Amino acid sequence: MTSDAGSDVVGHFREGFSAVKRHPILVLPPLAVHVLLFALLFFIWGGTMGMGALMGGALGGGHGAVAGGVAGFVAGGLLFALATMLLSLVASGVVIVMARDALAGREPAVGDAVGAVVRRIADVAIASTLVTLLVGVGLLLLVIPGLVVGFLLIFTLPAVLLDGAGAVDGLKKSFEVVKANVGPVLGFVVGAILVAVGATLVGAIVRVVPLLGVLAQAAINGAVLSYLTVVGVRLYQALPRR
Repeated sequence: MTSDAGSDVVGHFREGFSAVKRHPILVLPPLAVHVLLFALLFFIWGGTMGMGALMGGALGGGHGAVAGGVAGFVAGGLLFALATMLLSLVASGVVIVMARDALAGREPAVGDAVGAVVRRIADVAIASTLVTLLVGVGLLLLVIPGLVVGFLLIFTLPAVLLDGAGAVDGLKKSFEVVKANVGPVLGFVVGAILVAVGATLVGAIVRVVPLLGVLAQAAINGAVLSYLTVVGVRLYQALPRR
């Protein structure tokens, strides 16, 4: 695509919306993760608490049961946090791969996308960890440096999954692409923030309905995440390289 195509930020949002409408399956990965994490919240966290309480009670009576329950709570929390990070990372990668296919006029397939992400899971995990660490360090340095780092590394996963870059090369490629196209990328970030704010307001309204509101909010969050990912992938593919 040309430089003019890359700078048409509004057009990218419009085409991204059209792609999601044509292929609603793009919304499936984040929704599936929400459902799976909801189930794991009970099975992993609740199960480790119960197991800890039983083992503690067998070894130390009532006080042992309490201590075991607390230990199980902590262990379950760590396991749940790990599962959340891993599943969310895979879901993000899957949507990126599916977005590429949808934008190319092909029917996106969840199974094929999952396979593509799993084959690159080491690079995906390392790249995401590096981005998180760099942004975290930047946020500790008066916040603004962290925002700048996050902005410059916004296309790390697309570089890894779509261009076959390694973890470190993915960071470098994102930095180079964003540095050469600050205006369009900034426009995308501003647009993404506006969409996220709108989705948050809608989610707050529907959340007042018991249970159904929570499910509706999860669906909205998943749809918005997939939509913005598609827009981001389209922009990344359109931006000129130097």
